[in-house]
Amino acid sequence: MSDHDDHIQHTWNLAHPDGDEITIDLWIDGYTVRVDGGDGEASETGRKAVEELLEKYTTAGYQITSSYAVNDPASRDEVEPDAVEPDGKPSACPECGSPVEYVANHCSDFREGEAWLCTGCRWGQYVTA
Repeated sequence: MSDHDDHIQHTWNLAHPDGDEITIDLWIDGYTVRVDGGDGEASETGRKAVEELLEKYTTAGYQITSSYAVNDPASRDEVEPDAVEPDGKPSACPECGSPVEYVANHCSDFREGEAWLCTGCRWGQYVTA
């Protein structure tokens, strides 16, 4: 419906055998619903309106081709909690003496994982073997 989806929480795409396509967007405010295609409805009643629209269009012969969370606030909280720095932090970089910082998902040529990295020379040591 637009080039930017920062305001969309969930999207449903529907298609009719004759080729018509409809997109239903539930915005992140949890209330605003916009329809691209179909009758071009708009609502301020949230998921209730989505359920009614899905029922209306599936009864008219449309099929749901995809349904996915775009910027769902609930899933954003579940994705990755704040990284907790583990014990065993080196006091300083053994190569140059600069401070060392924790990186939760460091990637190197052959490995990925938690690591301690030097803020100066970027010396690194993975937290687990």
